[in-house]
Amino acid sequence: MAQSVRCFCMQTSFLSHILHLPFCCEKVREAAYGLIQEDERNEFHSSIGRLLHYGTQAKNIDDMIFLIVDQINHGTIVDPQQRTHTSQLNYKAASKAMSNSNFAAAYFYSNAAIKLLPKNHWESHYDLSRSICLVLGNAAYIDGHIKEAISALDNILSHGKSLKDKLDAYYLKIALLHARQETNPAYETCIEVLKQLGETIPSSVEPEIIVEMVDKIQSKMKGLTESDFMNIKTMDSPFHCSLMQFYNQVCYISYFVHTPMLNWFACKLVEISFEHGFNKYSALGILRYSMALGGKIIDDEEEGYRVGKMALKLLDRFDAPDLLPMAYLCYYGYIAAQIDPFQSCGDMLKRGFEIGLSIGDTQVALLNGVHYIQKCFLSGTNLSILKKECDYQMRLIETHFQSMTKMYVLALQETIAMLIAKEVPSNSTLSDQSKELEFSQAIIFNNVIQNFWLGRWERCLYYAERSSASSDIGQLKSIMIIFYGGLSCFRSSRKGASKKSKLPKQAIALMREKGQQSSWNYQSKIYLLEAEILSSLQENDRAKFFYNSAISAARSSKFIHEEGLACEFSALHCLKYGGKKEASILLEQARACYTTWGSQVKVASVSRLLEKCSG
Repeated sequence: MAQSVRCFCMQTSFLSHILHLPFCCEKVREAAYGLIQEDERNEFHSSIGRLLHYGTQAKNIDDMIFLIVDQINHGTIVDPQQRTHTSQLNYKAASKAMSNSNFAAAYFYSNAAIKLLPKNHWESHYDLSRSICLVLGNAAYIDGHIKEAISALDNILSHGKSLKDKLDAYYLKIALLHARQETNPAYETCIEVLKQLGETIPSSVEPEIIVEMVDKIQSKMKGLTESDFMNIKTMDSPFHCSLMQFYNQVCYISYFVHTPMLNWFACKLVEISFEHGFNKYSALGILRYSMALGGKIIDDEEEGYRVGKMALKLLDRFDAPDLLPMAYLCYYGYIAAQIDPFQSCGDMLKRGFEIGLSIGDTQVALLNGVHYIQKCFLSGTNLSILKKECDYQMRLIETHFQSMTKMYVLALQETIAMLIAKEVPSNSTLSDQSKELEFSQAIIFNNVIQNFWLGRWERCLYYAERSSASSDIGQLKSIMIIFYGGLSCFRSSRKGASKKSKLPKQAIALMREKGQQSSWNYQSKIYLLEAEILSSLQENDRAKFFYNSAISAARSSKFIHEEGLACEFSALHCLKYGGKKEASILLEQARACYTTWGSQVKVASVSRLLEKCSG
């Protein structure tokens, strides 16, 4: 009976019914399957897979590949030719799984594919071996099987016949080293590959040389329209495409290990693009060049914004969704954040975060996530929502071993928890790590933010005045540090702090400058600083006018936390002149704002002030 059922099942017509028509009763299928001996079932499945394969036209094989391979893999294959053929099928399945972002499946199929090849497969099946190891290395890395990833890539580097055959493996291994925080080896390997490609890479570059490179590029960029940009010839040289790929990679890694070289690498990407044509990496090179325009090299943020916007369009031209997470990080994290509303930048950074996760670019996804939380914080997003986002990202960091972003998220997580209820998260290890990183980018920004909103004016001022000790502070962070430091001077109990410190004048000058580029982000800050200056000068009526202007501007920009702050400071000004009734109204408004923001600490603080007003 079992033999009869098996023979019957092997008929193509029956298989067609199995695949396309539902059984009237599930029990019939179970009974039929139960008639097959258990020790024969694996071979039965394997036979079905082979029959499906032979009965499927080559052009339709992709549609059936997972079903075919899953069935064939049940069996034990002895014949060498059949093992090689099955290895090819598993490789096809792995490639399709990678394109579908199903990295666990890609790892499973590529692992099966390499095991089916003979021992001397690098000699007998060189191209197939290289292709399988490349998919295996990529899938294993993304799926968290680091040792297998390194082994697969090292196999290619050991057996590759030429540098050309090894380039993809080098690229993946460098990315893997960087993800594991082996940043120096990653950087050195990248430099070595570029040297093998014939490039001369200096160990350091004088700032004057970079300024000269930027000036030359700027002269080419000036006047270029979006249409001109989109019509520049496409790079058709595989050699120069490889150069661009590794220059792009070393440019990213240099930010973490050799920051002074970052702009030099970015300029090289743009120079090669103008000389040999554009490709998808040209977009990232131009975006990083645009960052240089808005940074310390050249102070031309509006031109950086214009050029950066055109660079994003290039990614559409080259259909490069794999580079979107990095492009969004550069543009919305740094360039557009100087001009566009924080809220819209946050929305796009969230998109970069989601795209990065979907394509397996976890590290860049999480960097987008950090900037997303930061922009949302500056926008006044509800703190409980941000706390959940931090918790989610911390789980991802632990799952994917992304320790590089851990410090940034921990710092934000602690700041948000402190502002909600003055509690340090139970899982936080930030205080242990911050002893040696007291003035690092993540720590100093969050120390200023925490101390300001908790009313620790002297501590806030302490960190703000020493912010120049860290050369790594990002530009937007630096702007906000100066703003909060400037406000702290007026609240500090240190005698004459607002007169002795340079921060108030620096803050108002900087806010006015930034306000010309983005009134949405900075107008309420300008008004609040003006009000504090006038209050300190005892110009009561003018101070009230600017406090009211700050409240209106913050409300218009939907910065609920800054609206609350302006109401609170305005109330304190009124109390100074005996206006208890007016102060009470303003404090009620402040409490409502802080409640919406989700800061229990600020709600409690304002409530105590209200009690004093009514007492």
